[in-house]
Amino acid sequence: MAGSGRRGILVVEDDTDLRQLFSLMLSAADFDVYEAADGPTGLRVLEDNPEAIHLVFTDLGLPGLGGVELITRVRAARPGVKIIGTSGLGSAGVREIVLGAGADEFFPKPFAIADVIEKVKTLTR
Repeated sequence: MAGSGRRGILVVEDDTDLRQLFSLMLSAADFDVYEAADGPTGLRVLEDNPEAIHLVFTDLGLPGLGGVELITRVRAARPGVKIIGTSGLGSAGVREIVLGAGADEFFPKPFAIADVIEKVKTLTR
């Protein structure tokens, strides 16, 4: 994984199946993928791999530390890291909250994985 010269993506998602599926798809798209099941672990993985992670893809409904707070902390600690938030919440204001917290993009669930991967490619160029 690390040291391959590929772009690193941190996937922070508490749904194991979704996290593994998305990680598999990103790996197939030639990214190095790091995983975390909750916000605190996501921060720790980011801190442990400061040069390897170029984008954080995070759900909002995370245990331990919510996705909006995670986005805020990532943006403060690593301003150059790109961030994509996602949520199944139906509120019309969620996108604005996520972008206001510092995310570069927001995808409501359900989303087409191909659309997200295309956006990841664009943001990590």
